Amino acid sequence: MTSCREHDSNRSNLSAASAFAIATAGANEGTPTKETYRRMSLATAGFPSDQRNGDKEFVIRRAATNRVLNVLRHWVSKHAQDFETNLQLKSKVISFLEEVIHNPELLAQERKAAANIIRTLTQEDPGDSQVTLEEIEHMEFSTPVEPFESLSALEIAEQVTLLDHLIFKKIPYEEFFGQGWMKAEKNEKTPYIMGTSNHFNHMSNLIATEILRSEEPAIRGCTIEKWVAVADICRCLHNYNAVLEITSSLNRSAIFRLKRTWIKVSKQTKTLIDRLQKLVSSEGRFKNLREALKNCDPPCVPYLGMYLTDLAFIEEGTPNYTEDGLVNFSKMRMISHIIREIRQFQQTSYKIEHQPKVTQYLLDTTGVLDEEGLYEASLRLEPKLPT
Repeated sequence: MTSCREHDSNRSNLSAASAFAIATAGANEGTPTKETYRRMSLATAGFPSDQRNGDKEFVIRRAATNRVLNVLRHWVSKHAQDFETNLQLKSKVISFLEEVIHNPELLAQERKAAANIIRTLTQEDPGDSQVTLEEIEHMEFSTPVEPFESLSALEIAEQVTLLDHLIFKKIPYEEFFGQGWMKAEKNEKTPYIMGTSNHFNHMSNLIATEILRSEEPAIRGCTIEKWVAVADICRCLHNYNAVLEITSSLNRSAIFRLKRTWIKVSKQTKTLIDRLQKLVSSEGRFKNLREALKNCDPPCVPYLGMYLTDLAFIEEGTPNYTEDGLVNFSKMRMISHIIREIRQFQQTSYKIEHQPKVTQYLLDTTGVLDEEGLYEASLRLEPKLPT
């Protein structure tokens, strides 16, 4: 029989990983069942018999270590942003996993699982990691801005999608809590969400400005057709945010009222506009858009406003605590489900090569009109008919 002193000595030799595993097991699982003992005994063949024969602590360590590794695997794969923004956390998790790898008490599959998690933590993103949003925004351009006419619809659609996803993926999940985007201090509380909103508005203004740039109705009609082609390519790229950016700009009063311009737009283009508008319509709580998101494989850029509306509805309509004073986990699960879906789309990057000449055009604010300026330009091009 092992003495108490020997038992204490064995316990003091436990690694940090094992100690954490035991603590986790005790907190979550309670006493292992006979079936747990049986399965773990089969899984621990090759360990000394004094460790395997009914050693409750050993069985708990085996089960709990697997659970700890599963938690870390989920954390690293589903919430990679935590480690991108906190290098100290990343370093500590890697150190912990390296200890697991070099722990002779653990099974080979446990050490392999730890190695796989480290590989996930340290691997480079094969998608758009070659360029960041900051690099694009601070890029110095030596040439004049490329005119819209010289850029193809495909070039524009790809670079719109690249920018939209880079902006979208930067939003940290903390900004989705507490409706900070609706508060007076929204720019301080949710700067990345507001950045997404500002970019959406800039694109809408840019598109409308480009349509109103020409004095000729036929050229304005061609510009509309080209932007609709961009929107349709974005749909094929699963960039639903851009589809809404473009279709909403066509519905602005400064553009919608241009009767002489719309006469020059082909019937096929008008049919396509109707189809795209139905796809991103807010009718039925974005029913069609939700269906498209459900059936599409990432990469994808969803319309963020849809999710913000969902979160606001849950926050305002569901209490944080039940009538018994307990945390309302049903509410937390609903919020978690929405954020999980957002994170899924954030984590899969597009393999689109950056074209500086196109992003320079898309981000240039020179000459882009605001709401008032757009309407004035619209009235100048096509004055109101006398009543």
